[in-house]
Amino acid sequence: MSKMSSKAKNKTPFFTKRSMIGYVAGGGAYFWSAWLIITFGTQYIGLWWANIIGNTIGVLLNYLAQRFWAFPGKNIFNSGVKFITLTLFNFLISFGILKLLNENFGVPLWFAQFISAGFFTFWNYIWYKLWVFKDE
Repeated sequence: MSKMSSKAKNKTPFFTKRSMIGYVAGGGAYFWSAWLIITFGTQYIGLWWANIIGNTIGVLLNYLAQRFWAFPGKNIFNSGVKFITLTLFNFLISFGILKLLNENFGVPLWFAQFISAGFFTFWNYIWYKLWVFKDE
C-alpha cells in the first residue's frame, strides 16, 4: 500500500459526532457568556471593553471545550498559540461586524451578536479543524 493511501485511510473525517457536539458546546458557552457581558455591559463600559471582556471569558470557556473535547490532540502549546492568534484576529472582525451592523445599519446590538455568531460558527469550525487543532 502506498504511503499516500495509507495516510488518507487514517485521516479523521471532517465532521465527527464528538467534534460537532464539543464544538457546539464550546461555541455556546462562548456565545452566551460574551452575549450577556456585551449586551448588558456596553452601557457601562462601552462596546470596546464589553467586547474584550465578554469575548475573553468566552474564549477561555471555548478553548477548553475545543481542546479537550471537540479536537483533542497532543500538541497543547502549538494549538494554544494558533488558537490565541485566530482569536485576536476574530476580536477585530467581531468588533467590526458589531459596529457596522449597529451603527451603520441600526441593528440592535443584542441581535447583531447573533448575526456575528452565525458567521463565526462556520468560520471558526473550518479554521479549528484545518489549522488550529489539525490532526497531528
